[in-house]
Amino acid sequence: MTKKEQIEQTATELFMKYGFKKITIEEICSKAKVSRKTYYTYFENKNALILNILEKMTSEMLRSYNDLINNESLSFSEKIKELLRMKFEANKDFSMEFISDFFHPDAGELLIFFRNLVNESLRLTKDFFVEAQKKGEMNPALNIDFVMWNMQKQMEICSTSEALAMFENTESMTRQLSELLIYGIVQPER
Repeated sequence: MTKKEQIEQTATELFMKYGFKKITIEEICSKAKVSRKTYYTYFENKNALILNILEKMTSEMLRSYNDLINNESLSFSEKIKELLRMKFEANKDFSMEFISDFFHPDAGELLIFFRNLVNESLRLTKDFFVEAQKKGEMNPALNIDFVMWNMQKQMEICSTSEALAMFENTESMTRQLSELLIYGIVQPER
C-alpha cells in the first residue's frame, strides 16, 4: 500500500466513525504512520483529502447505480429492491457525526460537493422513473416531478438536527426514508 493509500484508508475509517470536523490532520498522520510532510505531498489540506475520498466513493456508487438501472435482465421491482439494498449497505458505514458534518452551515465546498452529488443522483433517478413509467413498470398515476420534489424534501428533512436525533444510525434513517417513499405505510412485499 502506498503512503497516499495509507492516508486515504486511515482518514476514511476515522471520518466514517467520528465525522470529519473532529478529526485533525495530526491524528490522520499519526494513525497512518506518515509525517505531515508526506501528507502535504498528496493533499493541500483536510478538505482536499475529504473531497478525494468522497469522489472515489461516489464515482463507484454512481457506476454501480448506472449498471443496475440499465440491467435489462431485471424487472423494475427487482431493481428497486437491489437499489434499496445497495443504499442501506452504503449507509451502514456512515456515522451520524459524518452525516451531521455535511449539513453543517460551514461545510463549504463539501456541502457544495454533496449537493452536486444529490442533484446528479436525482437526475439519474428521475430518468429511471420516467423510463419505468413509459414501460408500464411504475404507477402511471404518479407525477414524477412530485416524486422527485418529495425526495428532495426528504433529504432536507434529514439535514435537520431533529430528524438526525430520531435515529441511532444512518442506516436506520435511510431505511425509514426509503421505505416510506417506496412502500408508504403498506407492508412491503418481501
